[in-house]
Amino acid sequence: MRINGWQRLWLLASILWAVVILALAGILQPDGDQTVQSANEAMFLVRLWVVPVAAVYGFGLGLAWVRRGFQVEAK
Repeated sequence: MRINGWQRLWLLASILWAVVILALAGILQPDGDQTVQSANEAMFLVRLWVVPVAAVYGFGLGLAWVRRGFQVEAK
């Protein structure tokens, strides 16, 4: 399966967003100290990453669906 340019852009943005979330949470520290102390905090971080990523992907699928509706079929 090949991914198109928009999916590659989404994948890159998702990875960058994960790095931002992990850096803000203090997980990506140069000294290696981890600050996530509970499972609830870890799940919050996962949701903080998943919800925007899934929303952007769903929005892209919706735009593609609308765009296909406006294309004229060649006979």
